[in-house]
Amino acid sequence: MHRARCHRLMTVPVIALLLASALTAFKASAQNLNERDFRPDVRRALSSRTKDDSPERRASATAARSSDRETFAARAENRSSPAVGSPRRPARPASRKAAGANQKTTTPTFPNDSTNTSQTDNAGSSITAPITTRIRPGTPLSRILHTSQLGIDSLNGINQLFTDRNMDLIADERTVFDSDGGSFDFAVGRSGARYEVFTAIDRRGTIDPRDDIPYGVIVVALDTNGDYVRDSESVYDLERDFGLPSAVTVVSGTARSGREFVIVSSSGYYNRADAGDPNNEPSAGVVLLVSDPLTGGFDNSRSRELVRVGNNQLSNANGLALLPNNDLLIADFDSNELRIVRDTNADGVPDTLDPIPYYRYQLFSGVPLDAPLDVAANSRGVVFTHSYGNDAALLAIYDDNGDGRGDVDEVAVEGLSLDNNLIFHGLTVDREGTVYVIQDASGTADTPADGGNRGTPRIDAFPDPALNGILRDGEIYVEADKPLTDALSGLAFGVDTTYGAINRLSMVNSASLRGAATRDGLATVIGSGLTRGAQGSKEADAETFGIRVLVEGRRARVLSFNDTQINLYLPPDVSIGANAIVVSVNGVVVAADDATVASANPGVFTTAQTGAGEAVALLTSGWLYMPGPFPAKSGGQSSVVALFGTGWRGSLPVTATVGGRPATIEYAGQSGGFGGLDQINLVIPDGVKGAATVVVTTASGVTSRGDVVITIK
Repeated sequence: MHRARCHRLMTVPVIALLLASALTAFKASAQNLNERDFRPDVRRALSSRTKDDSPERRASATAARSSDRETFAARAENRSSPAVGSPRRPARPASRKAAGANQKTTTPTFPNDSTNTSQTDNAGSSITAPITTRIRPGTPLSRILHTSQLGIDSLNGINQLFTDRNMDLIADERTVFDSDGGSFDFAVGRSGARYEVFTAIDRRGTIDPRDDIPYGVIVVALDTNGDYVRDSESVYDLERDFGLPSAVTVVSGTARSGREFVIVSSSGYYNRADAGDPNNEPSAGVVLLVSDPLTGGFDNSRSRELVRVGNNQLSNANGLALLPNNDLLIADFDSNELRIVRDTNADGVPDTLDPIPYYRYQLFSGVPLDAPLDVAANSRGVVFTHSYGNDAALLAIYDDNGDGRGDVDEVAVEGLSLDNNLIFHGLTVDREGTVYVIQDASGTADTPADGGNRGTPRIDAFPDPALNGILRDGEIYVEADKPLTDALSGLAFGVDTTYGAINRLSMVNSASLRGAATRDGLATVIGSGLTRGAQGSKEADAETFGIRVLVEGRRARVLSFNDTQINLYLPPDVSIGANAIVVSVNGVVVAADDATVASANPGVFTTAQTGAGEAVALLTSGWLYMPGPFPAKSGGQSSVVALFGTGWRGSLPVTATVGGRPATIEYAGQSGGFGGLDQINLVIPDGVKGAATVVVTTASGVTSRGDVVITIK
């Protein structure tokens, strides 16, 4: 069965233009289409296993990686690191047993789409309920995960879309985009075009497989009516035009000119143990295809080779990812390196392969601790990559010194089950930083004889709320419909054209506007675009405008806000140390970062609201409750003044000095019923006059700012 092709009425000049192009869609080709099989060659893909390292050697390297915590501890001490102050353990995937109770249930009907048949695998019956709800019209493509489900022993396969409507990391809506056999990888352009790549076979009109010729294919699929189902497509032969004998991974980006481009690579698979292996290929090639808005195809004058097939500049190119600056990362498994194609002329299009790798993996007894099977990057430039194994790690790689190369890696997730296959895998990051990875991609084809475990193909989601590569434990996003016969490959989200970038933020003590906020205290989030222009002075206003702040997943009370500052009360159960602070407006994340929460950091409110200057204080002697300047004596005795601030209730008793002299403390602790507000009543020492500096010191030795004063007459 062949892929359906779109037929359009075209004027003579347009036809002439298409025929003049070297990048010719199949629909314009004069070749006999019946000789070519337009479905993915799954048999060939399943044979693309690395055979260079014995399972025992690589297992020993994996064990060394999983037991190594030195780099993680070192990063916590590195002040320039994105993970400073974040000594968290690596995340772990959800167990199927634990996840079963959390899966959603729906009515088992899904017309025209493949459904979960609750088959069993080595771990027991499938835990995911069939998803019967279609994706709602108007859902942004940036919230829709694209993946392919392929039959490992049949021609059946689908490209499918998922979304998580309630943001619990478990898919609850699904639509089948097309059902022509699936693909090896997916990319989604800013235009909304879907780019599907796979390796197909030219059977040359015979039934003898020995003369079969593989060729790379890219399908440009369009959904013109917004129902998330393909309604037209164009299919391109990348072997004829660029010599690609396979097409295994694809990314899409946008140049500074606004032109959409697509980058496709061949695998470069080579079985060094068998030079006659019919699946062997020349070294990997990478091609750039630039869209032509006039024809809907590709612009031959701009499309070109980035790396030529067979020139040995790369070994493999089994994963691609664009960095935020549109430099291209290439996962070269056999070389144990991430390579990089740089944008050398600042036009937003990668153009030149750097001879120096972006990152070279560490060795353990001569064996790489990891080799990149796949690669992805988030919007802040944190790079994620993984190798394979039944207890494998997902790494986060950081460019700490800003020189455009990876400097250090950390174990972001441990305990993954990742199949030894250069083609069937998937790794991507969504707008909000959540990392999605396919586990057990080839399913029962990953046999124990090959070091596999016949695991159920599934997609796991690992939140990264601060977008700094410090992932949280995962959830099972979705599993394959038929665990015994399905494989999963390729992951991609659409481009965000609605919400914009997630901004950076910081969080400080609300009174001093300096240093860490404290739990059960008042905090101020500082940034830009925090509320999309909304402002309010009470909690009800925050509800009206949908302003929400989460502190490591716990909701904080928003007391007042504007576009550059949000004042809030931190709950008492917030953990000490680094916490992810996430600001959202009507459910859309607008800013996020890690910030430190302390047990104590005294800050005194000032009348200028800058953290410095005249303190917010009242004379309490004689129940007068008058603001300053304060008399040194009231009723013949030293005056008592109440100061207001936050951050000392968690470390009592406190001491204080006024004008450098110790002051007697009559009370220190919470102030009335206002959450997070602290109060200290102190006696003005004898002999102090004028603008006297007030410094509060907690029992743990933390002091307040030294530029806060009270004026004494």
